[in-house]
Amino acid sequence: MVFGIEACKAPTPNKMNTEVKRVEDSIKNGNLEAAKQLIAQHMSEAKDSDMYYRWLSVQNRLWYAEMKVDSMTAVSDSIYHYLSAHENKHNSVRTLLWAEWYKTKAVFLSAILGRPDSALIYNEKAIRLLETLKDQNEFRLTAMTNQAFFNQQSGKYDKSVECYGKALEFADSIGKSEEDKTPLLLGISTVYTYMGDYERSNYWWSRCQEQLPNMIKSDQFIYYNDRGNDYYFQKKYEKARDCFTQAASLVKGDESKSWDYYTSLTNLGEIYVCLGKADSARIMLHQADSFFHKVDFQPLLYYIETSRVKLELLEGHPQQALQMIRDSKLADPQIPAARAQRLIATKQVMRETGNFSEAYEASHHLHLLSDSLQRAQISMQFSTKLMEYEHDKKLIEQDRIIEKTRADKLLAWGLFAIALFTVAILIVLILFFRRRHKYNELQTRQQIVMMRMENIRNRITPHFIYNALNHEVLAQMEGRKVDLNSLTQLLRRGVEQAGIFQTTLEEELNFVDYYIDIEGRQMGPDFKYNKEIAEDVDSNKVYLPSMIVQIFAENALKHGLRPIKPEEGKQRKLTIRVSREQQATLVEVMDNGYGLQSRTDVTGSQTGSRVVRQTIQMLNDSNKNKITFGIGNWKQDGESGCRSWILLPDNYNYQLNYQDS
Repeated sequence: MVFGIEACKAPTPNKMNTEVKRVEDSIKNGNLEAAKQLIAQHMSEAKDSDMYYRWLSVQNRLWYAEMKVDSMTAVSDSIYHYLSAHENKHNSVRTLLWAEWYKTKAVFLSAILGRPDSALIYNEKAIRLLETLKDQNEFRLTAMTNQAFFNQQSGKYDKSVECYGKALEFADSIGKSEEDKTPLLLGISTVYTYMGDYERSNYWWSRCQEQLPNMIKSDQFIYYNDRGNDYYFQKKYEKARDCFTQAASLVKGDESKSWDYYTSLTNLGEIYVCLGKADSARIMLHQADSFFHKVDFQPLLYYIETSRVKLELLEGHPQQALQMIRDSKLADPQIPAARAQRLIATKQVMRETGNFSEAYEASHHLHLLSDSLQRAQISMQFSTKLMEYEHDKKLIEQDRIIEKTRADKLLAWGLFAIALFTVAILIVLILFFRRRHKYNELQTRQQIVMMRMENIRNRITPHFIYNALNHEVLAQMEGRKVDLNSLTQLLRRGVEQAGIFQTTLEEELNFVDYYIDIEGRQMGPDFKYNKEIAEDVDSNKVYLPSMIVQIFAENALKHGLRPIKPEEGKQRKLTIRVSREQQATLVEVMDNGYGLQSRTDVTGSQTGSRVVRQTIQMLNDSNKNKITFGIGNWKQDGESGCRSWILLPDNYNYQLNYQDS
């Protein structure tokens, strides 16, 4: 009887979850005193150590809300030691405690230490444990939302979108309302902002705005702060200022929201610098700087210092700005956006103070970072489009299965005449869906090909043109002859061919000539370029996918010839040879480098070859006569190197929706 009475007193899992939800709601609504009282009450009433540490874990959420870092660390250490001492004695409460500990550790690593990559590892462990537990849907949804947020912080925006999508599906499966999904809507809106896809971000921000009147204050703050960032990245500074001002007003005077308030002041300080309002900027940045120095939060101090450097420039004090950069002791937070802002400010400071070599170095690093970010954005947008395509394909397949099941029921219970009619309707629907699916797949394939080719162009245009310009500037400074004609022609032809999928061999070779002319001058006097076109080849009537020969030439220069050290009496040769073979045109790009197997860095070559292979494979699906290509070593008359080639059949059709009979 005693054991029975004690069992009745013990809290059930559902009751425990309800009490935890009461505490979480109190924290979200800013009623921290009520949360403290509830936690203290349940800790004093705990019947065993498991329950005590369960409520101690809940208390850690309160310490995080109040940003009491030392208390968080102490509680986490206490829970970890308890769980480690009972590691071989598993039960559902301790499994939940481990999941809580992993999630809290992840939040601490991300929010306090600025290490989202490490946070992803711990949070993934929490998700795996929660998948084994029943009645923990709320907690599991929170962990899934955190995983999407940590991916966003790590710059893995395509992965973040995927995680938010899974979290939204899970929220729908457990019956969450649109209001309950507010954190997910805010998160996916922010991801598209940082991805630079403002069309999609605007769609999701509009959905968030519909829920704004129903949001709790903390979510309203997130909306205005992150929406302000969206406007900032689009350089709509007045709208950004209004959002950040609204965000600051929501948390002003609330001691538990000090971090949020001074983060808003940091953002406002940067906006006022961009708007040219130096006095307002100085006030905001001074207040934010004082707070974050007090709590020693390095990432935001780095942002603030960059804004203060820009402020000194705005007020006409370049020497003070230079001194700030020289005296800076803040570590690079390894956040691409922060590094880009610092490099922009550094470049301007160095120019205005006459430190041109350092300005050049900052500009060089900025362009490298910009190129990397641009390629990453294109890659992530591409991955997101593929993910959306797969999702739509899955929905269409599910709809088809549902329709088929419904039709089967009608066939089973209907009369023979109705059954025949239903079969006819079903066939029409299947044909319609297949045709529509085929059309959507065709459109997507075409977009994939265009995006791949655009990615190759983006590898050439910004980074290559920047380097070429710098070489010409250095040549001018050293008194050598400056010739921008080839670069001008390359720019003009690049713009003309930006949206062209196919081109003539004549246009392609002209484009390659200008490219090699610029690169060849950088290679040195021992570089020799030959172009051999057979007399029976009319290059104006031969068509091929644009940029193909350029990819071959770039790989030959970058991986075949450039690694070779100049030797007296020996030339580094690049040869392009065009000839006829039966009813096709053969284009060969040959270098006399070390050969394919000797290259130490073939990543770029593999990337270019993969794009060529996948593009041609898609085109070959629509043609009877196939384009073939390859890459390998050659050896002839005592010379050797690498040879890339492509064989172009006559009367080849470059339309993806074309089917060769």
